[in-house]
Amino acid sequence: MNLYSYHVFLFPFQWYFTGKEMRNKTLEERTCLPELLKLFSPTKWKRGKYSTDTILNYNEYNYFYEMVRDVLFDVGKEPDKTLVANLVYDVQPDQFTYEFKVCTDPVNEVFKKYSLYIDAIILHLYTTGVGVLSFHLNNRNEEQKSPDDILRINQAGRRIYPPFFGISSANIGSQEQFSNSDFSSGLDSLQKNELAKDFEILGSKGYEDFSRYRDPNQFSTNPFQLPGHINILFRDIPFTVDKSDYLSDTRKVYISPLLDDRMYVVCWYGNDELIKELKANDQDHCRDEDGKLTYLKHTWWYKFVFNDQKDMTCQNPEMMQKLMRKHTYARWSDYGTFYGVNRYSFVCLTGSLENLKRFNAAFLVNHMQTMYYKLCELCLVQRACILRFSDEVSRISNMSDNKKIPLSERVSNLYKQYIRFVDRIYFREITAQEQGIELYNMVQEHMQIERNVKDLDKEIEELHSYITLVEEKKQNRNIELLTIIGALFILPSFITGFFGMIILPQMLMPGQKAFGLWKSILLILPLIVGPVIYLMIDKRRNRKWDHKLLFLLSFLVIVAILITLVYMFIFIPQQQQSN
Repeated sequence: MNLYSYHVFLFPFQWYFTGKEMRNKTLEERTCLPELLKLFSPTKWKRGKYSTDTILNYNEYNYFYEMVRDVLFDVGKEPDKTLVANLVYDVQPDQFTYEFKVCTDPVNEVFKKYSLYIDAIILHLYTTGVGVLSFHLNNRNEEQKSPDDILRINQAGRRIYPPFFGISSANIGSQEQFSNSDFSSGLDSLQKNELAKDFEILGSKGYEDFSRYRDPNQFSTNPFQLPGHINILFRDIPFTVDKSDYLSDTRKVYISPLLDDRMYVVCWYGNDELIKELKANDQDHCRDEDGKLTYLKHTWWYKFVFNDQKDMTCQNPEMMQKLMRKHTYARWSDYGTFYGVNRYSFVCLTGSLENLKRFNAAFLVNHMQTMYYKLCELCLVQRACILRFSDEVSRISNMSDNKKIPLSERVSNLYKQYIRFVDRIYFREITAQEQGIELYNMVQEHMQIERNVKDLDKEIEELHSYITLVEEKKQNRNIELLTIIGALFILPSFITGFFGMIILPQMLMPGQKAFGLWKSILLILPLIVGPVIYLMIDKRRNRKWDHKLLFLLSFLVIVAILITLVYMFIFIPQQQQSN
């Protein structure tokens, strides 16, 4: 069968263990990759060691720098020694389909069914608490190869939950709009415009029509509900999107999307007619009367780049041309190859596969399936890690100090994870190939990776400064306590120093009646006062115990002083008179 287009839908998400036992755990403990992989061992997900035993695998592996391969390819290291685990769902290529329906006529409610053959379903899990699920899909159906069909597939096929609900135009502007709770009608309106319906994968096993969104009680704890055609892949894994599971007695794996209601799209499309319209060769008369290159003003190309299904999301000609220059990679435009990049997609338009084979350029399809897919996934992982760490910074900043895990230890653990990310996942350059460098820079720019890394640096620095102030405050409080303790010993020290030369030697002489009692006091008092002082300056204590221990220490010191005075002024004078 012929191949008309190739689509990869990537679902990046964050994950971590949740439940009562995880409440006081560090980020590293809550994102323990070896523990997560144990949950996958009895399922249809199989961890595969990457091997260069095929030409495509060799080309893909060799395309990237050696330092980059550790984060892109699972070479079979032990789970506690690897950055990434590559899991592949156990299905044969083209055995099952990825199906959904898209509304082509909202007025008459006409839906068209799209069916894409599943080439592979791949899951990459990272030690930073990030995962990427990807559907690799072949479009071999001639009835869904038109330019509009490709737009519908990319726009509707990647939606995983409703981004919003439609409101009847009759209610807008009235007070009824604020009390409108007809989610069922809103969902119907949305599925006529943005959201596809009746998703199916693996036959009828994985089905999703988003009907649960008709009842707001079904998504009260979280707007994101794992759709059925994704949930079927993890039916044996205790995944949850319910935030109330934070207090659950059972350990589960909490996941949340790191884009929004969409998956990221990587797409190759072959169409000879479109290429003739877009080519920037003067011989093909592809400039308009103003001398502008055709692709800068081409409506369909704009929709393809920005994943629009119907109307363009930019209706300003000047802004449109500016965006097309910024988001189009046109190095090979004279040869009829265009790349489009934005923060949600990476697309490629060439001639049909038959023509590519004729001109020995069919490798362009392979590049999209392997190298550029990996390039995009790496950038998604980087972006996901940044959001993951930023979320952890917010979480720590809202926590109070804990006896089991002090804030300083949590920050130290976060910083350790962040350094690992900077050293082994965030790269300024990933390949020596000139085109790869340029495309990687474009994806980085549109995802704003560099700017977000700088912002994250600042967040972590501010958090570190905050923890430093907290620790300094603790140290100052310890110094104050030691000062108070020292002041309490001034009086007994003075009494001992003033009277010790005359009275104390006589009291401590063997044979004196007071000798036994003073010997006991001098031995027991340090044993009592010493542990109390230690507990008071222990950094793990809380402020309530500070006051209690200080009171106890003061009481013991006062008792010791009173005993000393009694023996000095009452017992000893009586003893001397009797003698």
